Amino acid sequence: MPRWSKPASQLDRVPAAETLERHLSDSQTLDLLKQSLAPPPTPSTQSKSTFETKTSAVHVVPSTQGRYDIKQIQRDTLWLSDQTQIDEVTALRLVILEQQTQPVAQLQETSQAGDVSFIGGSSVGSRFQPAFAASQSVLLSKTSPDDIVTRSFEEDDVTRRSRLFSLYLAERQHRLKACKYLVVAALYQSENGESRQTQHSKSVPRWAEDLGYEILTAWGIAGTSQPSDKNVAKRGIDALRSRINGLETGSGIFREQGPQESLEATWCECQILEMVVILEILLVIFLVLDNPPPPSSVTSWFRLMNDYGFLENFETPLRGFYDAHETELQHLISLTSLAILRLPSALNFIKSVSISASSKEKLDGGTPYLFDSDGCSDITEILANAASECSRVASPAILAWSILLQTLREQAFGLREARDNHQSMLTNDRSGVLDPSNNERAERAWARSTPSSLRRQSSTGSDTPQQQNFLEQLLDKVLLVPVDGDPIAYLARAAVDGSRVLSIISRLATSFCGRFDYDHTFTSTSKTIYILMDLLRASLRLIDYQPDLLEATLSVLAGSESRAGSTEQAQPKNERGTGPANVFLNDDLFMTRLFFQAHSRFPYETLPFLKLCRALACVYEDQTDGMPPVWSKLTTSDSLTCELPATFTDYQLLPEDEESSIIQLTVNLDFYRTSESWGKTNHRGLKHSGQLSSAGRLNLQQVPQGAVGRVLSETKPLVVLWQHSYSPLAYLGMLLSSGSSKEPMIEISPYPSNQPPEIIAEIIDLLSAMLLTVSEAALTQNAPSSAFEAAQSILDSAGEGLGHGQDIVSVIFDIFEQTLSRQNKGTEEADLNVLICCAQFTQALLPVMPDRVWPFLGRSNLIGIKDGDSLLRSILNSNETVTGKYSFLIGCIHLYQSLIDNALSHAVTRKGPNQSVTRFAAPRPLNTGVSKVVTRRVLLGFQLIMLDVYESNSTWNYIQVHQRFEINALLSTIFDHLLTCCFGIGDRSHDPPKPIASLMSAGEQTLNTFLSTSGAELTANLLTSMIHEGVTEARMMEPQHTLSWKKQTLSALKLSATLLELNMMLGYSRSYLEGHYVRCISLLARSYTSHPAFRQPTIELLAVLVHNADLTDGQPASLLGHMGEVAANAFLEVLALVDEPLCDRSLSVSIWNFLSAVVSKRQQWFAIFVLTGKASRRVLQQSESEQTGNGQNNSILNVALDKLSSIGRLHPQIAVAILEFVALSADSWPWILATFEQHSSFLPAISDYVGQAETVLNTTHNRSIQGGFEYLRLQILSYITEILAMYTHHARQSSKASYAKDLLPNLTYIIKAAVAPPEYNASLHSNLRQNFEATYQDLTLGDLKRSTLSSPRLGESFYHSIDIASQLLMSDPNWVGKDQRGFAAELVRANINLSSVEARINLFHSWKYLAVELTKSLGADSSYQEMMAGVITDCLRANAQTTLPQIVFERLAQSRADLAFTLLQGLIDRRSSRSEVKSILFAAWDAFRAHGTDLTTVLGSDRGLYCRTLLKVLCLSIQAHAPPGTIQGPVDPGTSQVDALLTRTPAANATLRTVLEVLKMVVAHGFRSLTTLLHDSPHHVLPEDFALLAAILRNSLRIPGLERHTTALLSTFADAQTSRYASTLLSWSDQLATNRDPVYGALSISFLLEMSNMPALAETLAVEGILTHISNTNLIRHMRTLKGITPFDQPARLYNVWVRGILPLLLNLLHAVGASIAAEIAAVLSQFSGQTGRASKSFTYYGKAPIINGPEPNSAGYITLSMISEAQTLAVITSILNTYREAGSSAGVVSAEIVEIGWNRVRVKEDVETWLQEKESLKERTVPIGEREEAWLRLKPTGDGKFKAANKLEEKAIEELELLMLLLGGSDE
Repeated sequence: MPRWSKPASQLDRVPAAETLERHLSDSQTLDLLKQSLAPPPTPSTQSKSTFETKTSAVHVVPSTQGRYDIKQIQRDTLWLSDQTQIDEVTALRLVILEQQTQPVAQLQETSQAGDVSFIGGSSVGSRFQPAFAASQSVLLSKTSPDDIVTRSFEEDDVTRRSRLFSLYLAERQHRLKACKYLVVAALYQSENGESRQTQHSKSVPRWAEDLGYEILTAWGIAGTSQPSDKNVAKRGIDALRSRINGLETGSGIFREQGPQESLEATWCECQILEMVVILEILLVIFLVLDNPPPPSSVTSWFRLMNDYGFLENFETPLRGFYDAHETELQHLISLTSLAILRLPSALNFIKSVSISASSKEKLDGGTPYLFDSDGCSDITEILANAASECSRVASPAILAWSILLQTLREQAFGLREARDNHQSMLTNDRSGVLDPSNNERAERAWARSTPSSLRRQSSTGSDTPQQQNFLEQLLDKVLLVPVDGDPIAYLARAAVDGSRVLSIISRLATSFCGRFDYDHTFTSTSKTIYILMDLLRASLRLIDYQPDLLEATLSVLAGSESRAGSTEQAQPKNERGTGPANVFLNDDLFMTRLFFQAHSRFPYETLPFLKLCRALACVYEDQTDGMPPVWSKLTTSDSLTCELPATFTDYQLLPEDEESSIIQLTVNLDFYRTSESWGKTNHRGLKHSGQLSSAGRLNLQQVPQGAVGRVLSETKPLVVLWQHSYSPLAYLGMLLSSGSSKEPMIEISPYPSNQPPEIIAEIIDLLSAMLLTVSEAALTQNAPSSAFEAAQSILDSAGEGLGHGQDIVSVIFDIFEQTLSRQNKGTEEADLNVLICCAQFTQALLPVMPDRVWPFLGRSNLIGIKDGDSLLRSILNSNETVTGKYSFLIGCIHLYQSLIDNALSHAVTRKGPNQSVTRFAAPRPLNTGVSKVVTRRVLLGFQLIMLDVYESNSTWNYIQVHQRFEINALLSTIFDHLLTCCFGIGDRSHDPPKPIASLMSAGEQTLNTFLSTSGAELTANLLTSMIHEGVTEARMMEPQHTLSWKKQTLSALKLSATLLELNMMLGYSRSYLEGHYVRCISLLARSYTSHPAFRQPTIELLAVLVHNADLTDGQPASLLGHMGEVAANAFLEVLALVDEPLCDRSLSVSIWNFLSAVVSKRQQWFAIFVLTGKASRRVLQQSESEQTGNGQNNSILNVALDKLSSIGRLHPQIAVAILEFVALSADSWPWILATFEQHSSFLPAISDYVGQAETVLNTTHNRSIQGGFEYLRLQILSYITEILAMYTHHARQSSKASYAKDLLPNLTYIIKAAVAPPEYNASLHSNLRQNFEATYQDLTLGDLKRSTLSSPRLGESFYHSIDIASQLLMSDPNWVGKDQRGFAAELVRANINLSSVEARINLFHSWKYLAVELTKSLGADSSYQEMMAGVITDCLRANAQTTLPQIVFERLAQSRADLAFTLLQGLIDRRSSRSEVKSILFAAWDAFRAHGTDLTTVLGSDRGLYCRTLLKVLCLSIQAHAPPGTIQGPVDPGTSQVDALLTRTPAANATLRTVLEVLKMVVAHGFRSLTTLLHDSPHHVLPEDFALLAAILRNSLRIPGLERHTTALLSTFADAQTSRYASTLLSWSDQLATNRDPVYGALSISFLLEMSNMPALAETLAVEGILTHISNTNLIRHMRTLKGITPFDQPARLYNVWVRGILPLLLNLLHAVGASIAAEIAAVLSQFSGQTGRASKSFTYYGKAPIINGPEPNSAGYITLSMISEAQTLAVITSILNTYREAGSSAGVVSAEIVEIGWNRVRVKEDVETWLQEKESLKERTVPIGEREEAWLRLKPTGDGKFKAANKLEEKAIEELELLMLLLGGSDE
């Protein structure tokens, strides 16, 4: 159930949230908004019945054991209804809301009780004295905050009902605020008269305007600007009266128990805040009405004000809170009282009244209040009473009313005179006076005395006497008001003289209207300035030119703008063609009565003209090239006014005609003289300048002889207005020069009333304003060069009259330095104003002429770089900290902020025009031309000062506390910005990018200050104290300071997060700041709930804390442990709401990101709480079923699953964040996968989303929602696929195999999208890089790569940091480009493209995980095999055809190859014979060839792993073509099996061609490459590389039909000299052995063995003398020296070389070559006498002696499978040799040459027979060797049981022994 505070806070920020729109558009909600100003509905029979129905047992089962007690809810509802007189249904809603918001209240109370302990005391002043030790945990205190809060919430009904009543008041207030925002949106749109698609709609959503119109319709305004009699104004006035009465009477709650002070305070606060909102609504309504409001509204308002004295001396019990809002209330009342009169409309109405008008006439649009004579009389009397008390609040209305009455009197008298004249003319006509001349004269008199509008309306005339006009009647009525003298004059005098209304107008303009520092959005303050201008304009008819009038006008023009006292540096406030300054410039009356008056008095009265020009300098127009319109009035003038010296007599009077005060100069009158020439002849005292012509310079410095002037003051000294052309701006420049020159020029006309420092300050301020204006204009027009040209024109004009070698900039800088020196010694405040203006001028000059600013600051004493003595520090310590005013410091902070921005924006230099720039040709941007050393030193100097200020300002004295908020907010923002720019881009393993090198010293100094492991307690306490202020001091904050207070807290939160992220990124050890925040975790929890604006930065800071804690080596700090159980429970309940019930997208994403961190970063108890809804440690001890069955309805995990059940309706960003949370939860806590089963809709919803992804997301509706979020759609699919993979694994382990098969139909789109190559826009990235690097020096695209400072998020700033790039390149027009098509747009496109690539890669990785799991479940399914074969092929083809950059491709290609290998291995294991599986060979070979077949090159690079994976895939793809059932061994083409398999189909031929290519390129040449690479670079080669080649050779030789290509094979291996390289490898394999393990020897023998499996190759090997080569190697010689190797000897590989290498190789050679090699084979075997002798004894039976310790080296009595294999091979070889020996010459051999090999065949046979008879002993003595045999030992036998074996290993041994017996028996036979 949403609270009204939710829409109120979101409307304040104006988000276009669909959920917010749906909520506010609901008919019930809209009805409540319409009744916001009306009294709430009272209890009734119907409401009581509805309440009883809703709470009956039919709807709610009563229970006292659950969280909600329905009986208690009923009692509280009836109590609240009785106390507040609201209906029972409304009261029920509030009671339910109170129950739902209890966690927030608990969290606030718990945190408030516990967080003070951790806000350091001594370092931040007395406000935060520690209650416990800083390192003490809340859980360790004796009386924990949990106990306090638990007792508080378990107290009697009074405590709970007090909270309930407070909630009622808050809801009433926020409903009114929500209503105000909607009404303001509609009324302002109506007032603007613009289409809703115009500028205002950019900030106000269309639906908000529509809802506002509906509310206004219900209020009676209904599409017209004139309300009816029963209008909203009357409702608002009545509502305001009720709130004021409520303040006086109190709440009346708990009458029986006695008054509750806290409740009464809350009641008074609510009344005051509601009064503010009601007044704002009324003010806006009166502002936008076209005609004067009706009499009922006006009279009701003023009667209410009369009753309460305009709230000027109002008494209230809660004085402190009222005082904080008193000024705001009074300002609103003043403005509303003025707005309700609608002075311009009323004046126009009066002037439009005709002679014949009567009080019964009606005007279009309604009845004006001026027709109500009684009401006007009452208003006059009310205002007269206020005037008699000199009411300041009513003074604007009093002045407006006096002006209105004076106009009424003039109009009434004019009408009366006109009527009398006309009546006289008619009388003459009746008396017979027919003289035409008399009639003509009468008509002319009538015309002169009657306005044209009245003449038109009374053109017909009448012969009868006309009755008195209603204006005359109204005037007579008003004049009857009992005052001393004329009521109209009395009101005017009282307003101007008594109440000082002009000062009040100034105060209204500066402190309320248009102020910066007020937490408003599109509220009344932006429009109220115009009603003050209307009042001033009307008052010009009554008030002559005077200082107060001018000051009021200046205040209205400038608003709250100040030099350095606001959170924003003074900037041009007005846009083109809008704003008060524009109105002033375009209004003839303002210009004539004020500007030209001030202009004509210049320079005699310098300040008025200067201030007016300063106020108007913020306006610029396109046609003036960005120059302010006031510029033309400053550069040329035809007159000047000055005061002549008392002794000056060199003039003469002109002949007296009618102008007796005209004089003429008889000599030149100098403006300036040097000090040396003072007293000499005037025209000889001039300082000459080389900058102007002689005539131009003379015009600036003197009035020439013969000039005529008018004497304005006859008394001595004379004041004369001279007719003389000159430049006022140049004169001002000379005036500045006179204040800075070592030999100053002295003005002949001394200032009559003002001190020179004030004038100097205003001149500098004027120049600053014009520079800021031209910079703003250039920024708007994207033309930086025009700003430089305009600024140069301004500065040149100001320096026209200066001496040789001087310019105005150097003059001002001299003044800056001189004033700094004087101020350091202690001078007047006027000098401080000069310093402030100089700092502002320096800041204004910086964007256009940085080459002047940086060198000046480098040598200035401001920061003391040269001598180390900073005058800024001195002034701060000696002046500002004493006075408590910090305007100069704030100005310097703003200057430092601009310096950082300028250093960034001008750090990149464009290349010369000779460089090629294709798309973005534009003028060359500005560059500082300043040494990087100077920039670095200036920034570091400022940073050191600012760090000192930051650490010490909390102990200073402040006259205005908001200045402390402002200083802290500014510095925190600057530090955060500095650190982000320094460390936010680039690779930390290299030097920082050159453009930010000048900032690095300042950034590193900041890091050292905040992140030191010791001594950082001060800064840590400062940051937490700022946050503490943000959550504790909001209530008593003055409204105009709430924005600076909020900014301080927000900036502290953001800076803290940045510092901790940097600590993590840079790999620092745990900082004090991190530990401090862990201890202050309850403060952060409280910050999260204290203000809507604090939620997102707080949750982001908490996420950073979680990530940092996870980096510790030990157990990370528990956030919940430091929070306390009650606070933790409350915080988790608040978090569980996420952004509900109204969606704030950005906040929602941040919350889910935080929760993702919690469940994946070792926050054990926190994660358990999130996943189960319970914090008990017993959760981990529960069984899986108990875990998944408890607490799901209250857990955040269940909230996530509920949301994802409607994933199609979620915004993509939110969906991604929630899915990430669920995926990480399942990955980190696998037991929650069972939860997915219990949720009825989650798994079906995400499965359907995947299945319908392609169809649903391409519909028109979804394209409009998803537009621009293609990468997010892919990321959603990625997370869903990952979740499905984890659940598929869980289902397989849970014996739910059917789930995988059911899921398969929904994966069609996933398979296609995941394996598809990422749509990498190579041309975009290539052209962007080329253009970028051709444009800029010292900056590459790689420099703009985001660092790991913040987690990368898919989107517009994913890879390249757009924010920092904008800072660096904003001064270059190419960055924005024409039509927004510059580098900025291109970088955004590049980031979005890379986001899509990243999302598709993530999708592939997720699919890889799922595919592996599906293979385990569905590997035997034929359709799945077909699908997986397609996936493998697509992966390999994608690798072969990639266009991705190398760094991206390598990562993705490896993953694709891994997936292909894993899936293919599964297919091969299941002996799939599908044609799709066999076709994989071609894709695998293409993928391998695409990236090089030279293994020396490939393995010698960083692509070795990828190459090996492709070799594995190639090996398996070849194996798929081998016929099932083929066995390893020599290939015999004569067998019937081979003949049957031989085919000559095209597919078979293609396969054979591919295999032959593989054998040539990979096996033959590859083996040679590997051997060479192993010799040259052993670290690049692995033993598995040779094993892979051997496996490929083995599988290839098994391909049917390959024997038909024997010639090609022989040629291939001969060309590659494969056998020679194999024997060479064997020859020096002993040198490569590790721990005496001859791995490469075994591999070389194995490879030769594979070659020998083909008879033709075996013959070739024999011919090449392979046996001789082998026999002469060190390894074989070493083996011959041994007495016998057993499987138990080390290294075990030696025995394998013998059994699996040498013996099979000899057998293959003997089989292939035959008798001709028999003697050689026998000779080789005879050399291994020790081995054959040992083999003869291997099967010796030693009886049934028990096995104690297992087999030992060379121990007898044990049997292994390898020993049996050895005997089998020897049996076959000896049989063949014996056959040849016996055949002798008939076989073509010499029997004597075939020697005996020393293997006792008979003994072996006898021993084997014994073992087969003693099978029980065989079971005990059979020993496994290797992992496979170890597995067989654990497996049951697979045969028919005839061997009666106990395990598969024994079964295998018996089977092999039987075969051995067959071979031995055959030999005997």
